[in-house]
Amino acid sequence: MSRFLWLMLLALGLGTKRHWHILFSIILGATLGLVFSNAQDFSVLHAVFKFVGQLFIRLVQMLVIPLVVSSLVVGVTSVGDHKQLGRMGGKVFLWFLVFMVISSFLGLGLALVFEPGIHLQPQLENPESVLNSVINTYKSNWSEDLTKANISVHGLSDLFLNLIPKNPIQALANMEMLPLVLFTFLFSSALTASGETGRPVIQFFEGLFQATMKLTDWVFLVAVPGIFSLTFIAVATAGSQIFQLLAPYAMLILAGLMIQTFVIFPIFLKVFANVNFLQVYKAISEAIMVAFGTASSSATLPVTIACCERRAGISNRIASFVLPTGASINKTGTTMFEAFAVVFLCQAYGIHLDITQLSLVVLFAILASIATPGVPSAGLITMSIVISSLGGNLLSIAGGIALLWPIDRALDMLRTTINVICSCTVSTLVAAQEGELNREVLSGNEQWENVIKST
Repeated sequence: MSRFLWLMLLALGLGTKRHWHILFSIILGATLGLVFSNAQDFSVLHAVFKFVGQLFIRLVQMLVIPLVVSSLVVGVTSVGDHKQLGRMGGKVFLWFLVFMVISSFLGLGLALVFEPGIHLQPQLENPESVLNSVINTYKSNWSEDLTKANISVHGLSDLFLNLIPKNPIQALANMEMLPLVLFTFLFSSALTASGETGRPVIQFFEGLFQATMKLTDWVFLVAVPGIFSLTFIAVATAGSQIFQLLAPYAMLILAGLMIQTFVIFPIFLKVFANVNFLQVYKAISEAIMVAFGTASSSATLPVTIACCERRAGISNRIASFVLPTGASINKTGTTMFEAFAVVFLCQAYGIHLDITQLSLVVLFAILASIATPGVPSAGLITMSIVISSLGGNLLSIAGGIALLWPIDRALDMLRTTINVICSCTVSTLVAAQEGELNREVLSGNEQWENVIKST
């Protein structure tokens, strides 16, 4: 116990930088979670850490809407010229699309080459197997969260029509990020076109952005206990047995995410921005830790913007435009997961996919990741969009999706981390191309301040 207390004090920040505080809290949370995953009863401890984790999530979620709206207004209006805005916006969406296409093919390739689902077929055929027990346990959870997410799988027309909010205020209240981003983008463009008449409104949002960033500094004072609690709950709830059964599945997803992180992103950063990826990753290290702990790109957005502006040398104009957009539509890690998991389940249930169906998997994995809502394990939920494109019945595959549920929280943390890294990569690429990347700030890590401030 004394060793544990000593490590907790170290994690809380005695003489170390804040991103190390968060890393220590993640390691401690995962370690204790594994210890208590086999315990008979940890209800009191579970309740305490769940409360602390949810408190942190609520505080961070409180920041998301004002930050997304204000930062996007500031970013769009700072561009000024509509032609320049269109050109920069085209670059942003093109980069996001390129990375999502690559990640979708990567997930598909890993599943087809290694065929991780085949070895599960005998256990799924046995009604008394552990896997079927897991399916029965988590099927109700999957159905409940699918209802909360309000996913529509009736076709592409519904998917695109839902991007346009019937009521922008309702979209704001419901935290419907894609419709909100679209409306804010159009509203910001209208403010720019209004000239001096719209200037007072722009100044209001500039003040709102600065105030929200200051509030972010205050909220992230509780980042360490919050992320520790979230990690503990995620690992303790899943348990160790299901991790062993689905180890090939989890390891291949991890391999795919690592390929994106240490091969694909670095190549693009070097070729198109002449930037060493290690410099970028060091600059956004605190955002990476928070993304892993919260499993939410939107919740991580405040610290992501702060990292890119204060440490990565990316201008406010670029960061405030690219990052909120990326938090809404850029789900590169989720795209790879969608393609991989669908093929994995088809293998586990003995379903053969032809070339046409595999092409649909790639296309709908991208669309489903874009439509991913801000709910726990959202990538797992929107996987129903991909499966429905293959002609699958939603009820018949519910058991298969539930099979992946117990370990998805841990994988969701990894996917979110990759999503955030990709958004920062795109920000760096666009900033370099637009001549708005301060390379001295990016390379001058000795002069960096903690983004998540302690005072």
